[in-house]
Amino acid sequence: MNDLEAVAKLKPNKSLYEYGMSSLHAWIRCFECIIHIAYKLGIKKWQTRGEADKDLKEARKKTIIDRLRNEMGLLVDIPKSGYGTTNDGNTARRFFQQPTLASEITGVDEDLIKRFGVILRTMGCGFAINVEEFRKYAMDTANLYVKLYSWYYMPSSVHKILIHGADITKHAALPIGMLSEEALECRNKDLRYIREGHARKTSRENTMYDLFHYLLLSSDPIISSSSSNPSHRYRSAEPLSKDVLSLLSDVSLANPEVKSESEEDSEKLIKN
Repeated sequence: MNDLEAVAKLKPNKSLYEYGMSSLHAWIRCFECIIHIAYKLGIKKWQTRGEADKDLKEARKKTIIDRLRNEMGLLVDIPKSGYGTTNDGNTARRFFQQPTLASEITGVDEDLIKRFGVILRTMGCGFAINVEEFRKYAMDTANLYVKLYSWYYMPSSVHKILIHGADITKHAALPIGMLSEEALECRNKDLRYIREGHARKTSRENTMYDLFHYLLLSSDPIISSSSSNPSHRYRSAEPLSKDVLSLLSDVSLANPEVKSESEEDSEKLIKN
């Protein structure tokens, strides 16, 4: 994965591009890549062998986790009862929002953390991406990664984003951000609530029947848009940085302050 010249000579299977990228899980995978590099900075080895290396890694890991909790309010690598860990999309977003502090705590290069954050926000913003600019930015990030941490093999998920992200974006019918799995993840708690309190338990078929019908009702555009509860409405999106805007096809759509050529022409006609 870290031999970028050898990777460039390989021919990818372009039929797989139609499966797209998971923008939500991309946050988690990039975040975990950064903290796992941080854990092993003391030994700078891919595999931790020997008691001395293991003790050094565990001591550094504990220090980093404690500092992330105390200074950034992040719970990292804590197992949840029954499934997974506390490493979720919200934790990853908050981590990449403060690259300077994150770099100070983890010891990982600040520029690399910034670049990961820009790439992830560009993927998740929901606007059309300038494929060539994104490709160049991602490749520069991959070269920086290999230059700084050649001893830590690039995870396949990070490789997919940096090396194949531009091609996947080019083959996607819609911007990658519009195909995010966040909506599905957000409905998990609703599924449990509906199944427990609003579905018949007489058979599995009846349970699924009631569950699907309740979901169809709650997701109806007319019903959902007429809700008077402000918590059901979308929150205003976080303003995009200049680095993210530079990777988009049409900046005027993502930034209301930037006017497109057609808008400028129409304003000139009105004035004249």
